Amino acid sequence: MDNKIEAKEIYFKDLFGPKFLFHIPGYQRQYSWEKDNVEQLFDDIREAMDDEQSSYFLGSIILQITDEKSDGSATYDLVDGQQRLTTLVILLAVMRDLIENKSYKETLQRMIFQKEDDLVNTPEEVRILVRDKDRKFFKKYILEENGTLLDINIKDLNESQLRIKNTMEILRSKFFAENGLNKDLLNKFVKYVLNNCIFVYVKTGNFTSAYRLFSVLNDRGMPLTTADLLKSSCLGEINESDRDKYQEQWETIEDELGREEFDQLLGYIRTIFVKEKAKKSIFDEYNEIIFKNLKDFRGKKFFEYVKVVSDIYKEKIQNAEINSSDQETNVKYYNLMSLMRDYISSSDWIPVFISFCIKFNDDDMLYEFLKKLEKKFLINWICELTPTKRIVEMSKLLNLIESKNNADDIINDDIFKTVNYENDVYNAMNSDMFYYKQFCKYILLRLDMNMSENSNIQKAYKGIVTVEHILPQNPKKDSIWLSIFNDTQRQELTNCIGNLVLLSRKKNSAANNSAFDVKLKKYYAKGITDFELTKEITKYNDWNINSIKKHQNDMIERVISLWVK
Repeated sequence: MDNKIEAKEIYFKDLFGPKFLFHIPGYQRQYSWEKDNVEQLFDDIREAMDDEQSSYFLGSIILQITDEKSDGSATYDLVDGQQRLTTLVILLAVMRDLIENKSYKETLQRMIFQKEDDLVNTPEEVRILVRDKDRKFFKKYILEENGTLLDINIKDLNESQLRIKNTMEILRSKFFAENGLNKDLLNKFVKYVLNNCIFVYVKTGNFTSAYRLFSVLNDRGMPLTTADLLKSSCLGEINESDRDKYQEQWETIEDELGREEFDQLLGYIRTIFVKEKAKKSIFDEYNEIIFKNLKDFRGKKFFEYVKVVSDIYKEKIQNAEINSSDQETNVKYYNLMSLMRDYISSSDWIPVFISFCIKFNDDDMLYEFLKKLEKKFLINWICELTPTKRIVEMSKLLNLIESKNNADDIINDDIFKTVNYENDVYNAMNSDMFYYKQFCKYILLRLDMNMSENSNIQKAYKGIVTVEHILPQNPKKDSIWLSIFNDTQRQELTNCIGNLVLLSRKKNSAANNSAFDVKLKKYYAKGITDFELTKEITKYNDWNINSIKKHQNDMIERVISLWVK
């Protein structure tokens, strides 16, 4: 198929004629139209009909050609428009089953279901092939004549089938009045829909082109994600008998993680395999690198790999749980993982962590490995390595994991040595602009956690944690702070690490620009603060230049001791 894009206006009766067969690809969402969507569509068409408009525009659809015949007929993947077209097929079925005119009934049925015709060599085909899990239901209640008149037991219906049933009932009700079926309305409506309603279809033989069109033109729905595209690509490699199982597995993971986070997880997997900075879209790199190099990976093996990775991600990262026999280690792991997850760029270290978990299924090793990861990437962060350089370091670690068969060999590898970075770390920590560094809050939280001997952080870090300036950033004109520090001193000291503590947002607001003795009282209002770093400030009688510099040196020494020495 080529990249040529064709756009054309077409009448309803022709779009639902023998030249077009539609397939809803696996990456598309289940049928999701609600009552408002269905009623709006019907009422808009009726209003146009009642106003005697010569034509009514039903919108645009985007199609990817998947099978084209010499007579110009083709099968298309519905890239955009599947919700509307599915609803319109249901409308055709409802009208078919209600209308009495035999000729009208046959015409409507042909638009829904293409019967085999040996004379013109036409195979049996359904006009629109819905998702695997809904096909039996759709065939019985929509495709087959009188299907919409059958009673449906809602007990065993999935979410999309229930919506299809509701759509049938809503549309059927539109043709009834107090005295029963409005036959005149029905006949008139059928004629108007078939002969006066039009679409614009945009078709191309290339999936990427179709997807780009979708992204540009579709301002109503949710753009296709990497997850949607990969699901479709891999489902096509799986036997039809197994598709439901893997599709359901995939959608369960997506529901649990959410679309955005699932896409992110697929990005981590891409990084594990590619081990370098992305040069194209994630979807393209899966196709052009991963699936190309691993010939049998597309399909079941990929679905199974995603399941393994998602289980690790949910258990070890999201929930931060390990099954170590040492309870203290469990707590330490939970605390550290929680901080890293929330404050260190996930794309730097999570692919490495997942890769380690996959290869070495040993919870007793995870905390030690996590500490090494933290040290490695935090030093990279503090020393302000560029994203490109951080990716290079991550690639080295991924290759190390791939090459070693013993977890201890990885944990003890020289790649984690940071002793040569002491001067760089010292200079970064000693900055008079420390408060504005990306890693500021992480460093403070991590030092606090270390000082608390790794007691469970949930109590301390519940709610919004803020960074408090003891010497205020903007003291008032009559503030005592202006008599303790001159302008130059305030410029040098206000945002340094020695002047910063952790507080809840409420206590931070209360302290505001108060004098030091007043601030201490507010830090301790309604009980002792949960933060060990903040408690430590009580050992100072005054907050002056010497106090800040002393506290600064203590903080820097702790950082170096924790991550460098």
